[in-house]
Amino acid sequence: MTIESPPIPGAMYLWGYGVSMISAFALTLILILVFSKLKILARPLNKLMIAMGKPVIPFGGIPVILSFLFVLWFFYFAEWINHENLRIFQKITLGVVLMTGLGIYDDIYHCSPRIKFSCQIIIAIILFLAGFQIDRIGDGIELGSFSILLTVLWIVGITNSINLVDGIDGLASGLILLSCATLSFVYLERNMVEASFLAVILTGCILGFFIFNFPPAKIILGDTGSLPLGLLISLITLLPLSQKFTDEIYYLIPLITLLIPILDTTFSFFRRIWKGISPFSKDAGHFHHRLVKLGFSQLKTITILFVICFYFNLTALLTAHNIDLIPMFIPIYFLFVISNITFFLYLLKRLENKKKEKYYGNLFK
Repeated sequence: MTIESPPIPGAMYLWGYGVSMISAFALTLILILVFSKLKILARPLNKLMIAMGKPVIPFGGIPVILSFLFVLWFFYFAEWINHENLRIFQKITLGVVLMTGLGIYDDIYHCSPRIKFSCQIIIAIILFLAGFQIDRIGDGIELGSFSILLTVLWIVGITNSINLVDGIDGLASGLILLSCATLSFVYLERNMVEASFLAVILTGCILGFFIFNFPPAKIILGDTGSLPLGLLISLITLLPLSQKFTDEIYYLIPLITLLIPILDTTFSFFRRIWKGISPFSKDAGHFHHRLVKLGFSQLKTITILFVICFYFNLTALLTAHNIDLIPMFIPIYFLFVISNITFFLYLLKRLENKKKEKYYGNLFK
């Protein structure tokens, strides 16, 4: 199944970005004021914050998702964009609404990881059947029956990776912001109509929210936000593949722009298995936890991770700019990325060992 690609007027990108940013900012501010002013909400909100272990307002994903859907459908009903976009908007809205519902339920009732994971798989299968599919790798490898497996793995994996990095103020929203900005540049340059439009308006939505989520945060995404936003990123990166664009760049860019969440999730999964515990359990071994344990403040921690993310995004943009060289350049580029990852992990481990040596040295003194 191929998702069609009707045109979107160029001015709508700029309007979409501006309206989405303003609406996300306004709705987030309204949500903060409502929760802080209405006394009737004080008691249940306090209980929820205690259960979450964070003394800030949850449900920050609601204004972000509402802003995204508002721009999508307002522009459609105002006839500012082609009516042929209806089907793709319906499919994305269905997935986002289902995942937001799961996030709200999880924030309030804390469903088990297995139930949450199962629901995510069901949503991913629905979206696969709706046309979001990885049918092949490049021009030569047809996936056949493995298509559904790889597609579901990508959707569920990216959704959970964004959810897992949302453990410190501003980190998840900032990484999504950097990723969406990079994807916007690449897809606009390559004339990926819907993918670039969706990335642009999501960039505006996240920026409007990020102002309030920056440390010290007044509001957090919660699962209400991190789950549907992770889903949206996965669908935006799948869209060119679902429209049969098979250039290497459309596989490379998503991996690089989401490298930190992907690595963090992969390491967490295998670390827990190695320790003999459930891979769905929680621990304090994520990159942001390790940096905080080294003595970095929340602000310095997210700054370090943002700089690393921006660095990799910049290398990806330089690669995308020289699209004709990519087939021969990809093996070299991946060696470059792996060597950089190895260096950053070595540096992190070295700092942790030095801290341990200093601690035990002071202990014996």
